[in-house]
Amino acid sequence: MSEEHISKCQICGNNIDLKSHHFILAFNKEAMEDGSKKILESTEAAKICAECGQEGFSTVLRQLKLITDFDTELNEKMERIKKSVDMMNLMEDFSISGEKVGVSKQYLAKCPFHDQESSFLFDTKSKEYFCFCEGLKGDVFSFVINYERDVNKKHLTLKQAVDLLMEKYQIQ
Repeated sequence: MSEEHISKCQICGNNIDLKSHHFILAFNKEAMEDGSKKILESTEAAKICAECGQEGFSTVLRQLKLITDFDTELNEKMERIKKSVDMMNLMEDFSISGEKVGVSKQYLAKCPFHDQESSFLFDTKSKEYFCFCEGLKGDVFSFVINYERDVNKKHLTLKQAVDLLMEKYQIQ
């Protein structure tokens, strides 16, 4: 495959062969002209692989962080997880132990994604992480998605990550 026919999925980061089935999220600027709709401008927002696109439009938008309250059931589960999951326990469950940084609730650890010493920061108060290697950052959900992708070589969607956390921590 030539470089011109390859792109990255904006959700999972996997390569997309542009000659195969994939999705493109675009914004159209439209106007009515002579009784019919005319596209004045189209701006591509994201390329999405077929696998991530299978989850449906609302999940794609959530994962792209373009909307936040479309899928009520998923949101409710996510809120329960955010309240229930302790970030230190989550890190320990994924075999990550960090050294406390200063007086804050931040810990510096070996990056689980890139295996580099002192290049992964997690905050037990905000329940967020930051990888200094590639600039990966996020919450408990993106952590699980990135961990599964980079460490276990397994693709997870947001919905699957939520389900995994609900089951792992027995959240009702």
